[in-house]
Amino acid sequence: MSSQVQNLQKQLLQLRQEANLQRIPVSEAISEILRYTTQHAHDDALVIGVAQSENPFKDAKGCLIL
Repeated sequence: MSSQVQNLQKQLLQLRQEANLQRIPVSEAISEILRYTTQHAHDDALVIGVAQSENPFKDAKGCLIL
């Protein structure tokens, strides 16, 4: 019985913490994400790519099958 009470107390604590979180509207979050990504796009290798001369993962030689 006491373990059940402890579990319910843990759940109550978790629900109280979640209820006290400061939330923002999705539209505001999306606009912040878009602003951040556009400001940092020039530094992102996934957006602008990596020059072959600077790519550490490029193949040194092609694979030959004999």
